[in-house]
Amino acid sequence: MISEGADQTVALRIRARSDVWARLNQGETTVTIDVSGITEPGEQNVTITSRNISYPRSITATDSIELQYTSPGAVTFTVSKWASKDVDVRGVFEGSIADGYQRGEFSMAPEKVTVSGPQELVEQVDYARVTVTQTDMNATYSQDTGYTLIDYDGNPIFADELETEPETVLVTLPVEKLKEVELTVDIIPGGGATADDVEIDIEPKTIMVSGSDEDLENLDSISLGEIDLADVFGSLTQSMPIQLDSVLTNVSGITEAKVTVTVKGLTTKVLQVSNISFINKPAGYQADVVTQSCSVQIRGTEEAVAAVTASQLRIVADLSAVELSTGNQTIPVKVYLDGSSDVGVVGDYNIVVSITRE
Repeated sequence: MISEGADQTVALRIRARSDVWARLNQGETTVTIDVSGITEPGEQNVTITSRNISYPRSITATDSIELQYTSPGAVTFTVSKWASKDVDVRGVFEGSIADGYQRGEFSMAPEKVTVSGPQELVEQVDYARVTVTQTDMNATYSQDTGYTLIDYDGNPIFADELETEPETVLVTLPVEKLKEVELTVDIIPGGGATADDVEIDIEPKTIMVSGSDEDLENLDSISLGEIDLADVFGSLTQSMPIQLDSVLTNVSGITEAKVTVTVKGLTTKVLQVSNISFINKPAGYQADVVTQSCSVQIRGTEEAVAAVTASQLRIVADLSAVELSTGNQTIPVKVYLDGSSDVGVVGDYNIVVSITRE
């Protein structure tokens, strides 16, 4: 490509008959430089001769025109290699965000632009920069906009010789609302305890989330999951993951919470239970109890617990999932408490059974 000197004027001193002069004004006289033989970049110097000059079409070969001299006597221009490369588009935010909102990361479409031109200029380009300057933003910004080419020293490049494709990019800068939301757990009554009988401590108590105004409008709490009080002996501490809807962002960055559930004001008692029965016994097999008695813990108010006897408890073993092989097996059982709605069984229990073929 001709990087410098592509647009020049040359003064010609010529000698011709008077009738030729009138026809010289009927069109343009041009000096044409043949660059087809140039194979290397750099400064070029081509002497002007009469063979380089083209007169208006009204001038014929029989018209005698004498070229006395030209000024300058040669055309000097610079030839550069043509180059292209793709560069990243990066966003710079120089505005401000409204209180209670947070901006996200820039996204560009396309993410790269093509820069073409003289090789020495193209090689200076590091990336294309888009600048957003809006103030007090409370909504996502999305707009087609131009960009500035930046060199490796961080300085803008302004060169008419450079061409870019495309000329604009779609810039999106998410802006979302911030909200502090309480963490909670869902309590399942069990073992004689209800939500009124426990103290719950969650650390952290709240997290900061971001999202659209619509998504956050009715969000007052985030449930970490369920805790069955039948599995809580006195106090239970466990870590539970903080899971959000995909439209929300956990700004706090905390992925789990420590939950402590403590049962208050209830009494426990352990009873020996020997009332054991089977259901769903597999055909062709015999089941016999190896475990003759289980220590079962019950919980409730002091008065209610004191009134419960071992005869009110019964253990039922469901054999539907038992392995169809002979020998002793440990299987889970369910403990039922009859005759008292104010007391519950706490914990999980297993017994050992002997499986034989009939």
